[in-house]
Amino acid sequence: MKSLNEQIAALALEYVALKVPFQHRGMTRNGCDCTGLIVAICSELGFLSTFVLRQYKTDWNLHAGAGNRILEELDKVGHVISNSEAGIGDIAVMWMGRYPGHCGIIVNPGPVMVHLLKTERFCKKSVLKNSNWSKCWRATYRLDEEKLKQ
Repeated sequence: MKSLNEQIAALALEYVALKVPFQHRGMTRNGCDCTGLIVAICSELGFLSTFVLRQYKTDWNLHAGAGNRILEELDKVGHVISNSEAGIGDIAVMWMGRYPGHCGIIVNPGPVMVHLLKTERFCKKSVLKNSNWSKCWRATYRLDEEKLKQ
């Protein structure tokens, strides 16, 4: 049986193969955004019956501190690990300017993440190491199955 992290990564790769489109505040295979991807996948795995992260404006990352909601919600369902420990199924959090503003699911040890951006239109894979993303990748969370069940 696959571990939770392996299941998360496998579903994230399915979203890429299906070309799931970007949809602001979306949380399903019909469309999602970067945080909605995490919610959709965890929901498919039977977790996250309630998730508060959905309440934000289209330009939420432009408002001082608003992006901290990503970290607050991830603290409820996981714990911080160092970026050097990042493995498949972990959540990479990027800072856009001075605040957290984007996240993705690591799907291989490259590390490569699956994420959604409005400008890209569809779920895609991006390399984290030695890329533009590596400059803003400031936190990694490992989801905790026990916390997810609460």
